Amino acid sequence: MSVTILEALMNADYNIQKNGAIGLMLAKGQLHNAVELLDRGYSVDDEVEPLLEKYGKVENVPDKE
Repeated sequence: MSVTILEALMNADYNIQKNGAIGLMLAKGQLHNAVELLDRGYSVDDEVEPLLEKYGKVENVPDKE
């Protein structure tokens, strides 16, 4: 199941609020991926996992046209 960038941000917020130190570690990656994709022109409705599967890591995802 793939999550949108908005859902990744919501999951990160939940992890920060509810899951202590482990949640902070999870949230760090979720926030990083979401912010990087938004910065590259993707919208909150774009899905994260297909991009990560295709490009390996968020740093390899090209800017959205």
